[in-house]
Amino acid sequence: MRILFAGLLCMALCSCSTIRKGVLDSRQYTSADGIKLPYNIFYPKSYGDEKMPLILWLHGAGERGDDNVSQLIHIVPYLASSITQKRFPAVILAPQCAGDDYWSPIKRDEWRVMSGGKTTPSMAACMELLDRILRDKRIDASRVYIGGLSMGGFGTLDLLARRPELFAAAIPVCGGADLENATKYSSVPLWVFHGVKDPVVPVDLSRNLVKVLEQAGGTPRYTEYPDGGHDVWNMAIREPELLPWLFSQQRK
Repeated sequence: MRILFAGLLCMALCSCSTIRKGVLDSRQYTSADGIKLPYNIFYPKSYGDEKMPLILWLHGAGERGDDNVSQLIHIVPYLASSITQKRFPAVILAPQCAGDDYWSPIKRDEWRVMSGGKTTPSMAACMELLDRILRDKRIDASRVYIGGLSMGGFGTLDLLARRPELFAAAIPVCGGADLENATKYSSVPLWVFHGVKDPVVPVDLSRNLVKVLEQAGGTPRYTEYPDGGHDVWNMAIREPELLPWLFSQQRK
């Protein structure tokens, strides 16, 4: 009986971790603190043939919740598309922040750090999940990339400050940062994007970030869209040089 139970348990565990290639797979992670984090993960059809990079993409405030779908509205389908994957095969990780939480401890509209800069519950769970996924030896740990839009842009920079040694490059779009911690990731290649006419997140937040990074010896790339509003992410992700630049980056 014990042998049968152990066999059934093993089968259950294996089925939960079954990798489905070529599709966005909906899953849920429960952190050590009991925080439930919905997420989608995409494994290319060529997964397992050779080591491949991973992109962590963080969504904006409007896509928070627990439906495990809303975070896929922007950017993720493009990254997981057959056209993109043919040129740049990568594992795509797209977690969903809780509806009452944020990726970073930045108060919206006031743009100030809250709670002494303590990691938010959703970000803490995201960090745990990422660490677990990166145990996979088929993922190239030297080519882990992070990007995000709006609230996810803030989350990108927040996670960079907490784990700068983890990432080979980052793409914060219409976000901002706790500038006191920005020098922690000045050596990480960044390509920052913002719309000059952004009515939600002031463009000065990206301008100030770039200035601080440059003063610290960093060489971030920065693209401003003169007539761009808040939703410049669709233009940013389709910049002809962006993905070739991103996938050329490798952590030393």
